[in-house]
Amino acid sequence: MSNILNVFNPPQPRDLEPAEYEDCLPCQIMATVSALGAGAWFASGQLFEDSKLSQAENLKKNPMWWRYFIKGSGYGLIGFGVFRGTEGWLWNTPEQKKLK
Repeated sequence: MSNILNVFNPPQPRDLEPAEYEDCLPCQIMATVSALGAGAWFASGQLFEDSKLSQAENLKKNPMWWRYFIKGSGYGLIGFGVFRGTEGWLWNTPEQKKLK
């Protein structure tokens, strides 16, 4: 059966159990991989490379302050990926949650 009808006629909302959203390993892996991949792409500077434009035109299209902002955001995303990837096994472990 197709799920397309759920788009136009969604099911009734329900309350989620904590086990359904806490410690979601696939969610953590996807967030880590996405943040590290996007951060590496932004920090590499390849985002601004355009072989069709001359260096002056490319600099006019993408000023230096914008390049530095995007590269800094890339480094921030890499940091977030490391933060998200280590959560649960290096820090914020289930044992620490039980102590609270």
